[in-house]
Amino acid sequence: MNRSLRFTSLVFGLMLLASMSAMAQKTLLPFDRVTSQDAVRQLYESDSIIHLSYKPMFIDKSEYDTLIANTQNRYTTKRYEKWLGRKLFQENLVSIKAEDFYMTIDLVMNFEGGKDFASTTDDQISTNTRGVLIQGNITDKVYFKTDFYETQSFFPTYMDSMINDAGVVPGQGKAKGFKKGGYDYPMVTGIVHYQASKNVSVQFGQDKMFIGNGYRSLLLSDNAAPFLFLQLGLNLFENKLNYHTNWASLQTLNKVHNTGGDDLFVKKQANFNYLSFKPNSKIEIGVFEGVMWERWNEHTKSQPFDAMFLNPIPFLTTAVKSNDTLVSSILGLNLFVKPFTHTAFYGQASYGVKGKGIGFQVGTKAFDIFKVKGLNAQLEYNQVGTNLYGTQNNYVDYFQYNQPLTNQIMEDYSEIIFMANYRYRRFLLGVKGSIGQLNRSVTKDLLVDNYEVNLAYLMNPITNLMVNMGVRYRDPSVGAQTNWMYFGLKTNLRNLYYDF
Repeated sequence: MNRSLRFTSLVFGLMLLASMSAMAQKTLLPFDRVTSQDAVRQLYESDSIIHLSYKPMFIDKSEYDTLIANTQNRYTTKRYEKWLGRKLFQENLVSIKAEDFYMTIDLVMNFEGGKDFASTTDDQISTNTRGVLIQGNITDKVYFKTDFYETQSFFPTYMDSMINDAGVVPGQGKAKGFKKGGYDYPMVTGIVHYQASKNVSVQFGQDKMFIGNGYRSLLLSDNAAPFLFLQLGLNLFENKLNYHTNWASLQTLNKVHNTGGDDLFVKKQANFNYLSFKPNSKIEIGVFEGVMWERWNEHTKSQPFDAMFLNPIPFLTTAVKSNDTLVSSILGLNLFVKPFTHTAFYGQASYGVKGKGIGFQVGTKAFDIFKVKGLNAQLEYNQVGTNLYGTQNNYVDYFQYNQPLTNQIMEDYSEIIFMANYRYRRFLLGVKGSIGQLNRSVTKDLLVDNYEVNLAYLMNPITNLMVNMGVRYRDPSVGAQTNWMYFGLKTNLRNLYYDF
């Protein structure tokens, strides 16, 4: 094992040294699905080789500024000259510029009220989120971002059941009781991205990731809470070959009883490796390896550190540790094909090495359908068998903070998802539906339908501040229906998945 580690470290080190060259300033492209549609459309139209499947994406700041300007020119005609109008409708709240320094500060929020009209009670449904987002650049090498959210919420019954079972609000933080039937939960993310050269980047922080082009990901999704990670990125051959390797620290909500102080939550380690090849702007092929490492259990307590955790070479750990009960691996394939400028097809396959479970995904998305500016649609099918990701009670299963690292349904299901959205100037109309079948009952399958219609007015496209209203309708074959109508004011910067 030591010999293989020395060999892989030498090979990877030579690759890094060979890649050093000039660079441009980088910035993060947000990947919320509501307001980033036009940026994605522009990337589809580009003939440049841009790997679209690994998110969040870091692109040249000049290219990011062009994407934002093009979107504003396409949908927004009015420009505000006075300070209040600019800050409310077209700029960051605070912007600080110096020779080698740039920073913005914005307030983030979600003030939402609503009611479940299918419920027999008059319990309130509301969310009260306050926070701050700080991001910027230092020279052309460093990008930084941090945000903090403090939230109190009251949810409909089906979400209460999930939160009480898992102890966490989906995709966010550990849930503490708040008043009668409510939850108080914080969420903090932050990253520092260092562009060592044009071809090499290093990133450290606590955040989410997403691999794929669909609504779901069967490999790694932003479904769960943020986690701590160190990432090394490499691109070669004029960006045709991209590689990201991550060393991550994940956490369960199982406690270790510490006689010398406060109880601690059980942690585990993870490697997420993704290698993608894009020979031209129309085809992208990627392979994925997710490795979970047990760090503690109630029988043997803490596990000794295994140096193979540091291995950056994809699939080597899975091969070496195939019989190790303290290690579990997920392998995957990701495909993207764009035969037409505004239309793409995508798919994934995932395989659980220990349980031999299999999952697959096929889908398509299109922009400016029927040549109607701003009319987009997506259709997707997912099917996942048993024994692919495991359950949240095992110390090597595919979970973070008691939530699956792929999607809330996890496994042993099939579903069809369809989405359509239309943008006219600053008005956004979205329709989404999913028809799912869960094969977990010993008597019959559980069918769950989720539908949502949302109408929003985008006040500020820089911060995604919007006024929105909509309805979520959930109809399970077993249990009560949900008819959740809502309205509010929010900065839409995150993807949250309540359709389970």
